[in-house]
Amino acid sequence: MGKQAFGYAVGIDLGLRAPQQRIIFIQQSETERLISMEGFDQDDLQNAILCVWKEARGDGYEAMNAVAHVIFNRVGAPGFPDTLHDVIYGKNQFSSMSISTDPQYNLPTPSVTDPEYPSYLDAANIVNAIVAGTSSDPTNGALYYANLEESTSGWFFRHIVEDPLNHPVRATIGHQVFYA
Repeated sequence: MGKQAFGYAVGIDLGLRAPQQRIIFIQQSETERLISMEGFDQDDLQNAILCVWKEARGDGYEAMNAVAHVIFNRVGAPGFPDTLHDVIYGKNQFSSMSISTDPQYNLPTPSVTDPEYPSYLDAANIVNAIVAGTSSDPTNGALYYANLEESTSGWFFRHIVEDPLNHPVRATIGHQVFYA
């Protein structure tokens, strides 16, 4: 077993949540961590599913899986919040969840009859697999991603894309490029 990062917990009741708990990771390798159930509840999981769906549904299952891993990779990583909620809703984290001018911001969870519902179910299955520890990280531990053909963030280009020593490319999946 790898180096223990914060501790390990099993059998946590998702119906109970202590505010501001950490998600607990077991370091497996330089780019892989296992996730414990401690530190988030059903609302956090629903928000993660919605975020994955909003951010990457148009790019297919592989892209949604990669974006989901970035969300979980950020929790507790240096420079990022310690809770899943704060990663999802934090300033400059995922625009579809935190910036009211983003076209995806007010997009509701699709209903069963919505043509988008199958991709929402894919997002749910992806998040559940990550939490269950049955999904390997196709991004190799990436903390950032962007579709470089559509991205308009000058900050992202200056601080991530143009800094390959600190932010090397970890993967390219669909239209998205993933960075450390």
